[in-house]
Amino acid sequence: MNARPGLAASAAVALAYGVVLPVLPTVVPSSPSPARTMAELMAVYSAAMVVTAPIWVRACRHLPAHRIVGLSLLGQAAAMIMLLWSSEPMILLFARGLQGIFAAAALPALQTAASHAAGSEGDRSKRLADLSRAALLGSLFGPAVGGAVAPDDGLVGPVLTGVAVLVLAAAAQRPGSSSATLIPPGPGSPPRHRDVIVLLLLASLAAAAMSVYEVGLATQARLVDDLSARELGFMFTGCGVVMLLSQSIVFRPRHDPLRAFSWVAPSFIVTAAGLALLAWLGGRWPSVAGLVLVAAGAGVLQPALTYWISRAAGAAEATSLGWRTSLTSAGQALGSLAGGFAFAATLAGQILLAALLVSLLAAAMLALARRRAPAGLPLPASTQAGDRV
Repeated sequence: MNARPGLAASAAVALAYGVVLPVLPTVVPSSPSPARTMAELMAVYSAAMVVTAPIWVRACRHLPAHRIVGLSLLGQAAAMIMLLWSSEPMILLFARGLQGIFAAAALPALQTAASHAAGSEGDRSKRLADLSRAALLGSLFGPAVGGAVAPDDGLVGPVLTGVAVLVLAAAAQRPGSSSATLIPPGPGSPPRHRDVIVLLLLASLAAAAMSVYEVGLATQARLVDDLSARELGFMFTGCGVVMLLSQSIVFRPRHDPLRAFSWVAPSFIVTAAGLALLAWLGGRWPSVAGLVLVAAGAGVLQPALTYWISRAAGAAEATSLGWRTSLTSAGQALGSLAGGFAFAATLAGQILLAALLVSLLAAAMLALARRRAPAGLPLPASTQAGDRV
């Protein structure tokens, strides 16, 4: 499939996810535990992706990439319309889960198509980073747009905006020269299963940490600091800006994929520091400082890990990228649920947060130990900085 429609689809999926975030805390004010309900609404989206991403990979073996992506976008649009049916938590959970089911189809299809269209390892790394960058732009504008079009803190404006963007992105999908099937026939390099598993676990932990922060920021900003939907939307947008800047610095044109991986360990460390700031200091300025740190780490982690998962997977690339979507979604779901407890002033919440911080630091040490061979093999000279993009 063509590059620009693919980038548009990546941005649209991220925008559709984030456009309702600023108003979700106010949609269920009658819930006994608004923070828990908010966490469940975010977690069910990711949980649906966990279950269905591997199934969508099988569909990718038989359908062109642009059709899979178009179906994904239209399905998400239909699911978002269901959010307007009722403000009952069960209806909202069902609609968010259905949106997650269709969203699970897009990312593996887009990543595998981009990887197969690359002319070199450096080009593959750049194309995958471009997809992540497009998603960041969607994440950047989604909450801000949602807050701006919801003056009464209602869902109508954000939902209609998300539906319009998804439908336009679906209409833009076109077949590319290599879009007959996502998984070309023929032998490929053998997958390195142990290395893929390690990289998948790192990616899922990074996703969990980001979700914990999103839930913590959303609930504390609305319920503790009493920020409006517009103000919360701009805070999420600021997170996207920082992620975009950090990614642009590390994944600049003609970058070295091995050098990009060397930023993974520091990124886990700054993510842990950002979570600690938000949890233990609180208030507006510590939240902003934590946002900068977590966003800077997240901007590097997923693109770097996605490239090396793709590289270590060999001939099983599409399947591994499908499992990446599934496991990172599992991390997001668990992170969303954990976020509802980690920032509570309880012993269990403190223990949960401490365990997450220790896990992030352990991941940093593991990434540091693998910095010279992230996929279990040295990087060939053809993929270094001199590789064309």
